[in-house]
Amino acid sequence: MTDVPSLGDDLKRLEEIVRRLEDDTLELETALQLFEEGVGRLKAAQVRLTEAETRVRQVLDDSAAGDGPLRFEPLDG
Repeated sequence: MTDVPSLGDDLKRLEEIVRRLEDDTLELETALQLFEEGVGRLKAAQVRLTEAETRVRQVLDDSAAGDGPLRFEPLDG
């Protein structure tokens, strides 16, 4: 089983990548590798945030419909 980084892990790593990319002495190949990693982590973070927003909207919709107390339900099945 692979450990998936948390949103916090991704954001922290993105900050590190940005700091390193701002270094004028960074080799081009290293900069490209960091940039590629950063794009991947950014996409992963965006997916997590979109999923969280969907869950929040579902909870709010359920609450507004008068279905009883607020609850979280998995959206994947």
